[in-house]
Amino acid sequence: MSRCLLLLLAMALASLPTPSVASVGAVQCLSEVVTLLPSAQILEDPSKNLTAADVADLDDARFFDVHSAPPPLAFTHSAIWVRFHLYNPLAEPCERWLTVGDARLEDVQVHILSNGMWNGMKAGSAYPLEQWAVAERQPRFPVEVGAQEEALVLIRVVSKSRMIINPQLWSDTAFFEKSMAAQLVDGLAWGILLLILPISLVAGFLLRFRLLIINAFTLLFYFSLTALASGYLFYLPALLPWSRELVAVVSAIAFSIFFVYTFVLFRVKLLPPWLQWLFSLYLIAGGLLLLWGAYGDFIATRNVFIHYRNAAYLLIPLTFGVALYKKVRLSWLAWLICALFLAQGSKGLLWETENEVWLYGEDRLGLSSSLIIVFLLISTLVFAIAHSRRRERRALAEIDYLQQAEHERLESQVQLRTKQLRESLQSRSALLARISHDMRAPLSSIISYAHQLRTDPDSEYPERIERNAREQLELLDDLLEFSRSELQQIELSLKPGYLFGFLHEIAEEGKYIATRQNNRLECSLDSNLPLLVHADFRQLRRILINLLNNAAKFTSNGLIVLRIECTEQNHHQFRLSFTVQDNGIGLPPDARDRLLRPFQRGSNVNHTDGFGLGLSIVNELLEQMGSTLCIEGNPSGGSTFGFQLWLEGAAEEELDTVFVESHVATIDGRERRIVLVDDVELTRAFLGDLLAGYGFDVTLAGSAEEALARLEEQPADLLITDQIMPGMDGWALLQEIRSNHPGLPVLLYSASPARTASARADLMFDAVLLKPASTKDLLSCIDRLSGVAQHADELEPAQGA
Repeated sequence: MSRCLLLLLAMALASLPTPSVASVGAVQCLSEVVTLLPSAQILEDPSKNLTAADVADLDDARFFDVHSAPPPLAFTHSAIWVRFHLYNPLAEPCERWLTVGDARLEDVQVHILSNGMWNGMKAGSAYPLEQWAVAERQPRFPVEVGAQEEALVLIRVVSKSRMIINPQLWSDTAFFEKSMAAQLVDGLAWGILLLILPISLVAGFLLRFRLLIINAFTLLFYFSLTALASGYLFYLPALLPWSRELVAVVSAIAFSIFFVYTFVLFRVKLLPPWLQWLFSLYLIAGGLLLLWGAYGDFIATRNVFIHYRNAAYLLIPLTFGVALYKKVRLSWLAWLICALFLAQGSKGLLWETENEVWLYGEDRLGLSSSLIIVFLLISTLVFAIAHSRRRERRALAEIDYLQQAEHERLESQVQLRTKQLRESLQSRSALLARISHDMRAPLSSIISYAHQLRTDPDSEYPERIERNAREQLELLDDLLEFSRSELQQIELSLKPGYLFGFLHEIAEEGKYIATRQNNRLECSLDSNLPLLVHADFRQLRRILINLLNNAAKFTSNGLIVLRIECTEQNHHQFRLSFTVQDNGIGLPPDARDRLLRPFQRGSNVNHTDGFGLGLSIVNELLEQMGSTLCIEGNPSGGSTFGFQLWLEGAAEEELDTVFVESHVATIDGRERRIVLVDDVELTRAFLGDLLAGYGFDVTLAGSAEEALARLEEQPADLLITDQIMPGMDGWALLQEIRSNHPGLPVLLYSASPARTASARADLMFDAVLLKPASTKDLLSCIDRLSGVAQHADELEPAQGA
């Protein structure tokens, strides 16, 4: 009886399921994401006749793994098998998603052997969508392993595209997160394309800029190529069987359009014919080679093209070098393209990377590889807009020139007709008589000086003749301004300009005016005056000169003070106070309002020449500017004339020039090097062009630090610097020059007078010029300073000998 019970117990235990033991090297179904290649076995099947059962029975020696040296399988006609064991140690079934590789793989089969049963699945463009395991753009396969069971998984891949195989197992959560991330990246790529491509096409056609249009089509076809390689034909199932042919055609078009773009960008038409033929032959041969993949052996075509496209790393720099040698002007965009090709070519030479995203994007992953083309397109768009702006400025300059010429012609006719009309009016006979009387004195002086000039050619008579002629011109200008004011022809023309340079010119002219009756002029300028303002400098000059003339006319052996102050500032608006004070005969209190009317003079000025128009013209001009003339008497004698103006600040970038054109003697700047320092690019460009035109070797620097670096590289004969610059200013730069380059002359060319701190009182510039100086003064000073430095350099070797 006991023996029967033991036998029944043994039979019951034998009938219970026993947990299986995992094979050596089996992949455990535990992690959320499992990369299978490190544990997988790989087999190349050149015949493509092996079945899943055949591969399952093969000995391990027939396989290789990723750690050994695999044969080159980038492009192959063979079938590639991947074999691995999947073990589930859990007490419940393990369900995972299996992804094999890129969406471009054409024929993907998955065979799972579990519990002695084979389960086969397939996907890829070689099969209709209804035969796919899961109908999605990125093929995936469901894998289920029972509790504590082991399954044999075989993957078979046949594809004419690049064999990018990386099998992975995903949990539902991990696969969802991975899909969301991939869709986000692709969505951004699509969004960038749909934003920049239409804008570029519209801008290209509107601006008639073919380079931009060609680049836009390059991006369009390149993006289409990456979309094909990323499996987007899934949404057009009827075209899935034609995926390889479409890739060949689109890649040929993208390649050809890109090299048409470089052909235009590098201006190959201006280069030697042999290079044009070489460039064209490379373009056509590359396009035909890619196109042959649609009809011939696709894999062989791709293998040849991998090596063919490397010639571009020689062709593009060669074209660039020939263009520079032939002095063909290339844009900064051409420099950028050449730099990219040199960088990629060097990278491929040093690190053996063969896939360049702008040549053939199928070898790159995802739509994000098109971002380099997007970058080039944006660069081309910026270049096109800048080019259009330059053309627009040239056209506007030509229009302005024609308008100015027409305006001058019309103005000349109006002045002529006005003069004829004025001469016909009998009511101006008294005015003409007074003017003829006032003009007799300077005319008599001119005639007298001309006679004396015959006997003494080296005297100062020419300067005196010029001064008397200027007096006549001022009388005529006063009359002309008064006539215009009556005809309401005064129009203000606000332009940006240097305030200190303008006031310096007024002060120089005022000093000469003051000396007529042995007066002395003092000029007081506030230290916080703006450097540049928008003003009608011609009318403002007339106002100040009239006030200085008026003060000098009624003051003898006295003092005239010109004072300009900034009394208020509101953002970029400045309220400036202008005052002209004298200690002359003064004005009667009852005559101040009357003197602002034409032809009115004081009762105490009968012995003084004039016809009472100066203050009237000043008052009219100030009313046009929104100001009024204030007249006050001084307790110690004399008068004070003042007014206030609100002027808007300006920047040097708004100026048309930074110097005044004047007659310049012949200057030879050859073999003289000048370092020009200014933080404003406009100033550097204008002065650099001026000096280069006289043969000087000019080095431009945007900061004092850059200038010191240039001087360390190569000595110079002269340094020209601005005073107020960000970082190291002109005085700090001068201190460095005096310490490290004591023999180098330094010219200060600034918008404000030289202002040094008390700690630098011993520092002195070799010369100081206010902007805008005349080209005569500027070039003469540069010629003198650079010539002295060059002469000193030539003497040093002789003294050493």
